[in-house]
Amino acid sequence: MKTSLFGALALVSLVAAYGCSANNATPPPDDTEDQLVGFKGNVDHAGIVEATTMMLVKAPVALNLGGLDPFNTADPFHIEAGKFKDTFVSNLAKYDAADGVVGWTPAQTEAWTSRMAAGNYLVVDTSKPCDFAAPHTYLEIERAGLTGKEHQTCGGRMPNEDALDVTLNFLIRGPGASAEDDEAITDGVDQATTRSHATFPYLAEANGI
Repeated sequence: MKTSLFGALALVSLVAAYGCSANNATPPPDDTEDQLVGFKGNVDHAGIVEATTMMLVKAPVALNLGGLDPFNTADPFHIEAGKFKDTFVSNLAKYDAADGVVGWTPAQTEAWTSRMAAGNYLVVDTSKPCDFAAPHTYLEIERAGLTGKEHQTCGGRMPNEDALDVTLNFLIRGPGASAEDDEAITDGVDQATTRSHATFPYLAEANGI
């Protein structure tokens, strides 16, 4: 049974602490999104869920939003790791400590933060199965690599995957933890209002239209 209350509290408190700006706070001019107007190139990566908003914001958040845009606008396969590694390490330690149990080994922490600081992408193995009806592939390849196991699925991220629950368990409970076991934590939302279709273009009907 998932721990929905703890998961919801963890999500709210941690994202509030590291991923939301304070009320009535005005970010410095260099940290606004205005600099992206007319920008050509990457604006955001479709990679690891909450890679920036949960993992790159430093407290006090109102003054430390500058790391998000440089990370998102960089080539997701060629990011300058030195600019972001320390923040990834620091924030991962905070998430790992949230449940009072150490879920990340030093070797796993080094491997994952080095990987994330240098590249924001998902690995896909088309030789492995993908179950669109009941997807459980998100971060499966990455978690397997960190725990020394062989991956069993195609990896990647399918539209109906509860990716935020996977992310919460991954960061807080460690790469060996599942989002489906008895100790799993959750944000309390298991799917979108309407699930995506299994055929192209995979989009669900718009709500209220």
